Amino acid sequence: MQTSQIPVKSLQNFAAAFTSRLQPEAVTILTSKQTYQQYENDPVGFCEKELGETLTLDIVKMMESVRDHQVTVAVSSNATGKTHGAARASVWFYKAFEDCEVFTAAAPPFGNLKNLLWGEIGSIIAKKPEMFLEDTVTTLDIRRGPKDFLTGVSIPSSGTAKEREAKFSGKHQRHLLFVLDEGDAIPEDVYKGIESCMSGGFVRLLIMLNPRQAAGAVFRMQRDHTVSVVHLSALRHPNVLTGKDIIPGAVTRETTVRRINEWTRPLNPDEKIKKEVLFVVPEFLVGAVAQRLGGGTYPALLKGKRKIINPAFSYMVLGQYPAQGTNQLISTEWISRARARYDMYVLEHGDVPPAGSIGIMGLDCAEMGDDLNVAVGRYGGYLTQFTPWGGVDTIETGSRAVDWYKSHTGIGHAMVDATGVGVGVAPQMQLSKCVATGIKVAERPTLKTEMGEFRILRDQLLWAVREWLRTDPSAMLPPNEELIEELSAPTYDTDSGKIEVMKKADMKEILKRSPNYLDCLAMTFAGQGGFFADCNFEAYPSDN
Repeated sequence: MQTSQIPVKSLQNFAAAFTSRLQPEAVTILTSKQTYQQYENDPVGFCEKELGETLTLDIVKMMESVRDHQVTVAVSSNATGKTHGAARASVWFYKAFEDCEVFTAAAPPFGNLKNLLWGEIGSIIAKKPEMFLEDTVTTLDIRRGPKDFLTGVSIPSSGTAKEREAKFSGKHQRHLLFVLDEGDAIPEDVYKGIESCMSGGFVRLLIMLNPRQAAGAVFRMQRDHTVSVVHLSALRHPNVLTGKDIIPGAVTRETTVRRINEWTRPLNPDEKIKKEVLFVVPEFLVGAVAQRLGGGTYPALLKGKRKIINPAFSYMVLGQYPAQGTNQLISTEWISRARARYDMYVLEHGDVPPAGSIGIMGLDCAEMGDDLNVAVGRYGGYLTQFTPWGGVDTIETGSRAVDWYKSHTGIGHAMVDATGVGVGVAPQMQLSKCVATGIKVAERPTLKTEMGEFRILRDQLLWAVREWLRTDPSAMLPPNEELIEELSAPTYDTDSGKIEVMKKADMKEILKRSPNYLDCLAMTFAGQGGFFADCNFEAYPSDN
């Protein structure tokens, strides 16, 4: 028997190190080879017979979907076992298939991967150490050879898009599995890299997420029906169904009933609501009670219909994308109407502005290396196609902006984001005989509404986009996925006494990119409402 030259720990102790912050030593022990190839088409059987576990119905569906479909999206409510199941799917694939590579990743920070997904993989090693005796096991890596392994890949929160894409591209093996946890928060560059690996061989991709926001690459996969979707709902979990903690640490009936009381309300007899915010109390929860966190007990749940009043109920209990909130800045209905108008207009007139109309150019300037400059022209209700380009050099951006301005007939004025490096773009455009105004969105607003004043000019401009789509029967939106997502993302509140739209940093967190297209469109509304007379901005007189 070949022995390791490195001191050997028990695999039970090693597995515990996965959930701590220790760095375990490599372990290499060779014994008689045991194969699990009989489970290639039976991941559930592998878990039940080899791991000695009973899976929930939703996890069974997830495992079988990974077996049968190239891409599976597991849309889950909280604490239903998606990460637990993904760890089992990873080990099954690694053990059942020869010539295989399994890549696991999670949205930053790195602890999501190390402590959650690999914490679960570590628990399998602790429970079944004999299954891994012939493997070399190190932190976030299990392998039986250079081309047969189960490994963890970190996703850097910094670096370029090309660097993130390269981390997941160029993987070629007879059997490949990618497992992504918190998939809605993973940059789109990662999905581009994985897509390049899926043209040949037996390749599978499992994406898991809690459906907080209807935006991003994974949402589009579901919307376009290009993937197999499995829903993991708290209402189907054994703990909630039975009222007993059959699976410790998972969602409980107590928690679910409390959330029903706090995040939904009984529906009034004559009240009409959209089905997206309708919840019907299931029979097995009628009469259920729960303790209030502040003390006391909620009344027993009554049979009947309730209205969802907190979007968290949809994604934390039902495992569904939440309906649009009451404080959504822009309604999806308004967006849909504007999209339909554009298609009808182009069908009749072509992709050109209305004859004789004067256009306003909006330009959002890039703020960092991966950011984009974006230009658009708005002729009343008509929008040109958006034109993006990279680079944060002021001279180059100004030159590209001049070319755009002069190549679009009827543009009468350019409104240019003058934040950061964009401060010098409008003056450069003026040197080339363009009428351009630099707009500083952090300055004070120039208008107020019946709802009150705006916090800063940015809030006013985004509100103007809202009102344009809400009230202008000529408002049109060209086909642009990024723009549609950015229009759908922001909410607003008036808690401070002023109208405040979702901060840009929060939008970036949701979208996993900067809302360049929406910011560009907002620039086209900077000349309205006495803006030139009242607002603090950098204006540059035209040489024309």
